[in-house]
Amino acid sequence: MAFAHLTGIFPRSEELIASTRAFERGRLDAAALRRQAEEESARLVALQAEWGLDYITDGLLRWQDLLRPLAEELPGVHAGPVTRWFDNNSFYRRPVIEARLRPVGEAALRWTAREPLKGRLWKAILPTPWAFAALSEDRAYEDVDALLRDVAEVLRAEAASLQAAGCRYIQFSDPVLVNRRSDGVLSRAQKALGRVVEGLTVRTALYTFFGDAVPVLDVLLDAPVHEVGFDLFATDVERLNGRAGSKGLLLGALDGRNSLLEDAAETAATVRRVADRLHAESVTVVPSCDLEFLPWEVAVAKGRRLAEVKRLVG
Repeated sequence: MAFAHLTGIFPRSEELIASTRAFERGRLDAAALRRQAEEESARLVALQAEWGLDYITDGLLRWQDLLRPLAEELPGVHAGPVTRWFDNNSFYRRPVIEARLRPVGEAALRWTAREPLKGRLWKAILPTPWAFAALSEDRAYEDVDALLRDVAEVLRAEAASLQAAGCRYIQFSDPVLVNRRSDGVLSRAQKALGRVVEGLTVRTALYTFFGDAVPVLDVLLDAPVHEVGFDLFATDVERLNGRAGSKGLLLGALDGRNSLLEDAAETAATVRRVADRLHAESVTVVPSCDLEFLPWEVAVAKGRRLAEVKRLVG
């Protein structure tokens, strides 16, 4: 069985980009910018429904990066220096942790355009505890285990508030697991994620990107979530070997860092081949990463193509 949905931040239109710049220069107030972002989110929600995607996102149009809502909302944390976002020509503000973390809940909700999502099966996206910890500057903790423990509690509160607000699917994104692999990290990362999802009734997923999933595939397939996924453009597909069993796969089959639009039939064949190699009962066709690296029109074409590939996979 095949599904399709988006995996991260969607690019802003030229109009919203211009308004964001105007806001940063003091020429537009925050309320006006928020209204425009919500209007654009509503347009994107309608497009996803038209394409036939199974879970809908608001596009995370107010998220400058995966970590920003937490960096802006958590006491004792601030958005710090501009830092390159892996090997892309884009940047994020590295969160600086100045004090012990405490859960607040609803930080992600405050950055979500909820009105267009009402009455729909909608999906939220959060970093994993390990991603947030590894991509932040820690000035408050003595060891990584204590930091991971507290980040997990923060994200547990965020996930619970999303579920209470009607979210039906939470994707935990983690490019660090595959891009910056290190010994001794995987078991800690899994334990922390397990704490986050403990007690949730929504569908959950762990999605990795920007790196080859083959070396950590066994760990991914053992993750405490319903679905796991990886970037097919960074993964050596021919070396994939394992058994997904009842765990669903999210397969990043459309390149989020290349404007070239993939052939639907060829992409569907790749998805089926990977599903067969891993004996998967269900697959979800997704972009390889956030589509924010692409022009808006190209991202829309990729979204439409996701639905085409889903139908071909069957």
